[in-house]
Order: sequence, then structure tokens, then C-alpha cells
Amino acid sequence: MRNRHRKRLAIATAAVLALSTNGTSSAVQASGTDSATNPGITAEQPRMLLVHGYGSAKDGKDCNNSTWADALTYYQSAGGRSRESMVTIGYYKGNTGQVGGQNKCDFVIGNKNADNSTSIRDIARDLANYIHDNYSPGNPVDIVAHSMGGLITRVAVLGTYEHWEGFPESVFVQDIVTLGTPHQGVRGGCPEDSWASDGDPCRQWNQMVPSDAGGSGFIDKLHESEPGAGDRGLDDAWASGIDWSLVGSEEDPTVSYRSAIDQGYFANQKYGYDEDRNNNGSQDCWSPEEVDHQTIRELAGSGGFCLRYWHDGSDGGPYTTDNGWSPLKTAFKAATHDGDDLPR
Repeated sequence: MRNRHRKRLAIATAAVLALSTNGTSSAVQASGTDSATNPGITAEQPRMLLVHGYGSAKDGKDCNNSTWADALTYYQSAGGRSRESMVTIGYYKGNTGQVGGQNKCDFVIGNKNADNSTSIRDIARDLANYIHDNYSPGNPVDIVAHSMGGLITRVAVLGTYEHWEGFPESVFVQDIVTLGTPHQGVRGGCPEDSWASDGDPCRQWNQMVPSDAGGSGFIDKLHESEPGAGDRGLDDAWASGIDWSLVGSEEDPTVSYRSAIDQGYFANQKYGYDEDRNNNGSQDCWSPEEVDHQTIRELAGSGGFCLRYWHDGSDGGPYTTDNGWSPLKTAFKAATHDGDDLPR
């Protein structure tokens, strides 16, 4: 496992919680206030990019009024961030335009005409070029991505490192958090009948299906060795210098817990929402709300959630708590710190 070597961002944060020695992570339990971190944003804090997931390209995602509305509100009120420090990223043709006088998304990458037949690789190329063109080593970004957005983000970094055609020479990213991202694939068939689409409505979905389940084989490439590519794991050279946090839930009917935390593979931090904390097949914990594929990017608050947690290192866990951070607080902590703001 690699050592963390990046300078921690200049954010004043009270680290008041610690890992206990009895297998329970006090560190991810709620503190006394509903605060994502202490207020006080410095000029050195990088932009946070919020990248949405799969859906109808024709309708697009309303990033600012719907998809990321809860995160934007919570990170300003409890996290002390300015709205200008967060950028919602769209990529579908339907992401353009306004709702209620507000842009659906802050920025739509690429040619603003991607549909559901546009490959994940092509969208990742557009994201990589956007980051390269707008951010520098002295002005890197943090990324919080939901569902397919996490694959787009992962491939943006991978394709840049491996010099794929059309990708930039570099991207400057410090922290990446994925929420309900199918690192090992999705479950269930393509939902093309549930919404209007242009192009092949199932191409992106089939890219997220493992080949042994009838998918295109794209998802398998994320863990496949090939000459000159290493093993493409998050502990390989292409991913070094980035702090990776993966978040999943047993209550997610679309992306399995195993897939979302990329079980069996490395990440700097992993968080799993699971009401069976003892992993014995019976419920022994009750979260205040169900953490499913949608609410994993919506639920805010300081604590009360059934949470399992790991980090890389000799004391890495797993640890469990019945008073864990909400998904949005988990994402904020992981995205704005080298690690997760937990004392070691």
C-alpha cells in the first residue's frame, strides 16, 4: 500500500473523534453538531466538482435544482463552502438549458451533445480535457461523483495516464469520492423503457455490465492487466497522488455493495452503509433513512447511520458504528481531506 505524501489542504478542521480499539469506529460517529467541517474556506481550497450519473440524455440531469441540490445546500450551510467553490458537471445534451431561471448544470463538458450511445470513454476524455484546461498543479480539484459519474472520473484519470487518444497530457486531481459507483458492474437490465432517449439507450448501461453477465467487457478492463498498463487498480501508478474513497450501500438495488466499494481491490478509504453491522445475516442496526442508489447522494446530517468503514494502513479496520456520518457528510470529509479527517 502506498503512503500518503500530499500536503493537506489548508482547512481548519476539528478532529475530535478517534478509532476505538474494540472494533468500533468512533471516528466516523457524529460529533455534537450537524457540521460537515468547521466553516472557513481558504483561498487554497480546490474546487469541488460534482459529477452526475447515468440517465436519459434527452432529458438530462438537473444538477443544481435536483441531482446535487441537497449536497450544494448542505455543503454551504454545514460545510462553510461558498457556492462558487463547487461546480456541477454535466455531459448529456439534456443538461443544457435552465430550470426556473437557473442553469441545469454549471458546466456541460465536451460538445454538449452526448447521448446514451456516447461511450463512457468519450465522456471521460471530455472530463479530463476540462480539468486539464481549467486547473493546474497549484489549483487542483476534488471530485464527488455519483454512479456512472464515478466510472467517468476513474477513466478520465486512467486514460490520461495511459495516453489514450484525445486525452490530455495531465490532470490535476487531489481527492476522488465515488457514491454508488459500479466499479464491478451494475445489476439488472437496461432501464431504457423508463425514459426518452436519443441514440442507443443501452450502450452506456451495457458498458457497466460485466462480460459474464452479457455486458460489453468495458467494466472488466478496469481490473485487467495488459502490457504497460499495470493492474489498473487504485494502488497502481496511474492512480497515485490521488486519495480515493468509495462509498456503497447494502440497500442500493442498482449497484451492489460489493461493486460500489470495489470489494477485493484497493482504495484509500471505503465506507459501507449496512444495517447488518456484524455481518451475520441479521439486522442489528437501524439507520434513520434508507440509503439507496438515489439517496446516497442526497442524505445529509451529522450521524445516526449504520456504517462500516476501512482505511489503508495497519489499523485499517473494518470498524462499525450505529452513529455514522450521513452519505453527504462522508463524501465531504473524504473529498476535502487527505484521508478523511479521522485521527490515526
